[in-house]
Amino acid sequence: SIIQLLPLNDVGFDFRPYDAQSSMALDPMYLSIEELADCDLKAFVEDLKKLREQFPAGKGRVDYGIKKAKLELLARVFAGSASFQKGKKFLSFLKASKSWLEDYALFKTLKEKFQMSGWMDWPEELKTKQPGAIAAFLKENKERVLFYKWLQWQLFEQFRDVKKYAAKCGVLLMGDMPFLVSRDSADVWAHQEYFKLDLSSGAPPDLYFAQGQRWGMPPYHWETIAADGFDYLRQKMKCAEALFDLYRIDHFVGMFRLWTISLSEPLEHAGMQGRFDPSDENLWKDHGQKILEVMLTSAKML
Repeated sequence: SIIQLLPLNDVGFDFRPYDAQSSMALDPMYLSIEELADCDLKAFVEDLKKLREQFPAGKGRVDYGIKKAKLELLARVFAGSASFQKGKKFLSFLKASKSWLEDYALFKTLKEKFQMSGWMDWPEELKTKQPGAIAAFLKENKERVLFYKWLQWQLFEQFRDVKKYAAKCGVLLMGDMPFLVSRDSADVWAHQEYFKLDLSSGAPPDLYFAQGQRWGMPPYHWETIAADGFDYLRQKMKCAEALFDLYRIDHFVGMFRLWTISLSEPLEHAGMQGRFDPSDENLWKDHGQKILEVMLTSAKML
C-alpha cells in the first residue's frame, strides 16, 4: 500500500542522491521519452531503438552513460517541439515553480558553459549573480535555459500521472527528503546567504568511523533562513507535496544539531576536529522543533 522512493533530485553526473544539484528539480534520467507531452516522436523512433540497444535494461549494474545519451536525444526532441511554449500546462508550471526553476535552469546552463566546473570557480560576476551579467547570459543562452525548464515540466507532468495511477490503485507514494544539498548546487549558488560556506557537515567519531566523517555539503545558516520566514524550506515542502503523499526525513537528528568541520581543517583529520551547530546543547530541542513545525505547517503530506 506504500511505495517508498529514494531521492529523485537531479544529481548531475555524480549520481549521489543525498548530495544533489537541486533539492527541488527532478533528475531527467527518469523521463520516459515515449510519454513526453506535446511532442511528435515519429522522427525519433530509430534514435530510441538505438538507445535501447546501446543501454539494454535488466542487465545487472546500471551503465550511467545512459544519462548523457538520453539528454542529447531529449535536446533534439525539444528543438523540434515549439507548441508547448504557449500551452496552458507549461505556462502554469512556470508560474508555480518560478521561485526555484529560474535559478536551477540558469545554474545547469552555466555549468555546461564552464565545462561542469563548480560555481565557486566561475567568473566573479556570475559566481555572485550580478544582475547585468545574469541578464546578458540569459539573453545569449535563452534556448538552453528553456530546455532545462522544459525537462522539469515534463518530469513533473509524468510524475503527476504516476501519482494519479498510484492513488487509483490505493497506493501511497512516500518520498525521501534529503537534509543537505551539494555545495555545488543551484540551491547554494542562488542562496549563498543561507549556507555556512566556510564549513562542511559531517559526523563526529563513533564506533563505526574512528575519525568521524566529513561529507562536504555546507551546513545551513538557519538564522538567515528564519529571518526570511523559512521561505526556502517552505518551497522545498511545496515541491515535495506535488509528488508525494508522505515523506521520510533524512538525517532527522540534523534538524536539532549538526556536526560541522572548518574547511581549513586538513582532510586527513576527517570529522575529528569539529563542533555541533548550535554549539549550546540547551538550544537543540527548540531549534529542531521550530524547523519541524515549519515543515509540518508548509504541506499536507503525512
